[in-house]
Amino acid sequence: MAAKEIPFYNVDTAVGPSCPNKRTDVMLVQFFLHQIYAHPTKIKKRPAGPDIQINGQFDATTATWVRHFQDDLKGQGKTVLADGRVDRAKGEHFSHSSISKTFYTISFLNTGHCIRFRQDHDHLERHPLIPGELKAELIEGEPKLI
Repeated sequence: MAAKEIPFYNVDTAVGPSCPNKRTDVMLVQFFLHQIYAHPTKIKKRPAGPDIQINGQFDATTATWVRHFQDDLKGQGKTVLADGRVDRAKGEHFSHSSISKTFYTISFLNTGHCIRFRQDHDHLERHPLIPGELKAELIEGEPKLI
């Protein structure tokens, strides 16, 4: 059977408190969170407080949004570690973390975006909200797949 593998966008290093927080990794996480919570279906309530900015800086707002997303997932019965971190997925896209035995937050960010924005998901580098720095990295990595 013929099939197309859906692009999976991954971070190079962890995003979160006391993490490397590489600018383009933070931008990717911020973009996904922004898009998921801005979707017109409003399935998920956005976090209280300021809107998330796609600026590559892991700040208090980004921390709140990451944790809120993880808490939303846990509330839906998803197996995710609500630690405020977005770690690099290793192995299969939806494999468990070898330490926590939970699914990677980046996997749920990909799924959440893909479900809501299927046409855009295959080519994030074309999206107008993707900052130039991240866009260049996505094009260079063609796209950032694992």
